[in-house]
Amino acid sequence: MKRLFKRLRRNFNKDNHIGLIIVLIGLFAFPLKATEKSEKKEKEKVYSSSTSLSCVLIRGNNNAFSFSFDTIQDLHLKKNELNFKGSIIHSNSNNQEKSEIYYTHLKYDREISSRVYLLSLVSAERNKLAGYNLRVAFSVGAGYTWIKKEKIEISSEGALGWSSENNSEKIIQDDVNDGPIITQRSFSESFVSSILSSKLIYNFSSAAQFVHQEILFLNMEDIKDYRLNSYSSISASVSRYFALKTSLQIIYERKPVPGHKNTDFFLLSSIVIKF
Repeated sequence: MKRLFKRLRRNFNKDNHIGLIIVLIGLFAFPLKATEKSEKKEKEKVYSSSTSLSCVLIRGNNNAFSFSFDTIQDLHLKKNELNFKGSIIHSNSNNQEKSEIYYTHLKYDREISSRVYLLSLVSAERNKLAGYNLRVAFSVGAGYTWIKKEKIEISSEGALGWSSENNSEKIIQDDVNDGPIITQRSFSESFVSSILSSKLIYNFSSAAQFVHQEILFLNMEDIKDYRLNSYSSISASVSRYFALKTSLQIIYERKPVPGHKNTDFFLLSSIVIKF
């Protein structure tokens, strides 16, 4: 009888140990599996959005301390990526226009390999105080990713296309009695153009990032007529959906619209809403 009791107790303890081990494995495996699913879901994210509300200090053709709105929308479908960007800076003071700047583009990328992709870009911009009422451009080309790691990414793009511009030239006429008289004359032109760009993204951590981009716009019919856009930003996430960002943008035109300055300077302090 005693032997039977001891045998039953040994079997009971053995079964309990096996059951306890199974429960512990389950408890550890479930969160790991959930984390893997979450990470996989993040990697396979199809749509992302980033919208910034900014205080802007502007110097150059526009002189103002103003507010701006810009949004970036990205759609990823397997080897295809669609990117939309739009921004607005508008400011009036005492019935005097201080700034009126609009920019939008739609960009499509088609992945050829892990490093090479084809692209097409349609853009439109307006900055009346810098002399251009409307600039529209369409380009097609290719891009190459030189480095793509967790910490750093470097890429370059080149595209060839067509541009159309409607500009307003300032004409200054001397007047003996009342001083100079300023009049404006609008003119339009179309030409073959090209765009060369390079971009650096550096991740200090999962929450902090530095971005620098240089964009060179060339008039292929007059190689001295070029524009250089320089953009730098540093951002830090404060939560999953919010980030703080400071950015500096400098636009230089080798041949500005007659009667206007060739350099515009923008300093932005932004709250970014993303998902």
